[in-house]
Amino acid sequence: MLKLHTKFRFLALAAGTTVVMAGCSTVDDLLGQDQVDYKSTVRADPLSLPPDLSDTQINNPQYSITGNTTSALAYNESQERAAASNQGLNVLPEVAGMKVIRSGNTRWLQLDADPNLVYPRLISFWNNEGFTINRDNPQAGIIETDWAENRAKIPGNFLRRALGSIVDMVSDSGERERFTTRLERYGNTTEVYINHQRMVETAMDRDGTTFKWLPAEEDPGLNAVMLSRLMAFLGAEEERAQNAVRNAQEVSSSASAGSAGAATQQLSPISGQTALSSPLPADDTWRRVGSSLNSAGFTIDESDMASGTYVIRYLDTDTGEKRQASNFISRLWGDEGNITPAPYTIKVTPQAGGSVISVFNKEGQAEDSTTGARILRVIAERF
Repeated sequence: MLKLHTKFRFLALAAGTTVVMAGCSTVDDLLGQDQVDYKSTVRADPLSLPPDLSDTQINNPQYSITGNTTSALAYNESQERAAASNQGLNVLPEVAGMKVIRSGNTRWLQLDADPNLVYPRLISFWNNEGFTINRDNPQAGIIETDWAENRAKIPGNFLRRALGSIVDMVSDSGERERFTTRLERYGNTTEVYINHQRMVETAMDRDGTTFKWLPAEEDPGLNAVMLSRLMAFLGAEEERAQNAVRNAQEVSSSASAGSAGAATQQLSPISGQTALSSPLPADDTWRRVGSSLNSAGFTIDESDMASGTYVIRYLDTDTGEKRQASNFISRLWGDEGNITPAPYTIKVTPQAGGSVISVFNKEGQAEDSTTGARILRVIAERF
């Protein structure tokens, strides 16, 4: 339900307007329509300089927010003004070889370009979409936005048309998303994965006077739409980008048979081990595990497709869902907490007829505790 901040609700009553939220979406619902229009709920603070970025790189306009508000016109003007002083920098060609690949509900973009050239363009893309950047790790190939509200979910009713920006400032969709983008080098190409986390403001009493932010299910259709927008941002025609997402090709060779089975098979526990058996080949399982980790809110510090591993940080006193809710509330109030998450390695290894997912602690030993089981359960729920 759409909500106005309490002290402004009299405006809605005076206008006699009832606001109704839109329902669930599919890829076709979102593609080609103005159903996605994000506005960050966090002010854009200067990015802290990661250890593997130079001052020259961070001052590149591709890494900065162009003003207090985000618009295509302002962004393009900023890029044009900076072009003369940045002619010597490597840039991704405007139109590179691009295709969308699918495994079940998981889609990713494959680019015929080096990750070092793709990464700064992704920073620019998220800024252009109305997001501020919360975490920026070029070495790991991870970009995480801050929480943002999809203003397109606030209907353009009579009240908003009559009062304009006044109501726009005080109205609220009651939903927030943040996106995680992950880059992986695959041969001579770059694979780009987009996932998101959702929070929904939920009424905790019958009167609807007490609300709490609770985690909500990820929408694969929204991930697909953002891939389409990314393709258009990188130079593809909008219609081509939308068709590429709609008609994404299933993974080829032996993986295609496994993907068909994955539609009806879940990950299964292995007797006597804290591990999961997957019906998919190792490469495809590794991709899906990465998407599961991102959508669950894990912090990925390292990833390596060749070795089939992810290094994550995890608080062993909590579950993925509770940790997700805690992160959201703490970030709203600027509290990062004082508990240091422990590093764990998720490893995917091939086996006859599929692959195995295991968890290892920082000593390199199999994590056979309840912590390992929790991590695997969160992966399985999102796989």
